Amino acid sequence: MAGLIAVFIVTGLIGLGIGNRKGRTLQGFLLGLLLSVIGILIIAFLPPTEEMKVRRAEEKKRIQQQRRRGEPLIRLRRSRGKGQDLTPQ
Repeated sequence: MAGLIAVFIVTGLIGLGIGNRKGRTLQGFLLGLLLSVIGILIIAFLPPTEEMKVRRAEEKKRIQQQRRRGEPLIRLRRSRGKGQDLTPQ
């Protein structure tokens, strides 16, 4: 029984990681936790949110501008709070 619970927790955490990269953190965790491997597959095939698409496009544009100017690359980490600006790592 404890092994089964551990499997669901681990798949929940894997779903959380995949969902976080797509802007669907809670959905990823819940799908992984409740549906195990099937939930991981579902979250893996879901598209990123529009907000995440915009962030990725802005990050890509900023990196291209830095490369053109010869500046060192500074990646931005995503803020944990909603609606907050990105901060340099």
